Amino acid sequence: MTENPIARVRLALQEQLVTAILGNERVARRYGLLVTDLQTLHLLVMRPDVRTPRQISEVTTMPTSTVTKLIDRLETAGYVRRTSDPADRRRTILELVEENIAPLHDFYGKTSDEFDALSSKFSPEELESVARYLEAVSSFYKLDPTPAQSTE
Repeated sequence: MTENPIARVRLALQEQLVTAILGNERVARRYGLLVTDLQTLHLLVMRPDVRTPRQISEVTTMPTSTVTKLIDRLETAGYVRRTSDPADRRRTILELVEENIAPLHDFYGKTSDEFDALSSKFSPEELESVARYLEAVSSFYKLDPTPAQSTE
């Protein structure tokens, strides 16, 4: 283990990301989804302000064609339904199908309880530092990288 705290945090964060991604892939398979589908569904649960294909595309930076296919899969699996926006019938609004999402809520609810138990071993001050750090890391990764210059 390294003594450099920055390197230690970077390594721990990388290990956590790998573990989370692979864990989410297992959960997605269990519920008949792709990991991107599961994460987008999670986004819809967490963000009631994201309800259109365009909003999903903007938040995730996925192309709209990819989002359309993803929504097709979520709709086929019964997790969302497309409805027309009453203010603009050309616009599609996504509704969560709560009864079909309930098993995921139950699964993640148990995980949340376990996470809360683990977190309670740290002081509020420690958790505040962790939260500020993770929020900063999330902002860092949300930055739009400069596209590579074409050499053609």
